[in-house]
Amino acid sequence: MSRRLLMMIAFVVFAAAACTSEGLPNSYADQEGRAESQFVEACETALADSDVDDPADYCQCAFYTVASQLSFDEFLALDERLRDDPGNLSLEERTLLEGIETPCAFGADDVQTAVATG
Repeated sequence: MSRRLLMMIAFVVFAAAACTSEGLPNSYADQEGRAESQFVEACETALADSDVDDPADYCQCAFYTVASQLSFDEFLALDERLRDDPGNLSLEERTLLEGIETPCAFGADDVQTAVATG
């Protein structure tokens, strides 16, 4: 299984893991950055048996890439589409997910700060 497909699976795992008594975060920074920590943890778990050299580095980069390119609302919508039908991604979404590379082109300062509207 390719790391890109595993990355998509990690998105799905994020949504399932994020449902706790505090509810879903409403931004990337909400609840002390829970979205980031759960995303990275789920990604690392998904890549544990893959051929990715440094899953921690790759997963942190994946989070920064997604969070710099998608608003939190867009991220939640992407996650929902992946849960419903992983093959139902727009060309832009697929390109974003498949384009994650290390060394990373994005960092913490690139993460969008808008709060979810829904």
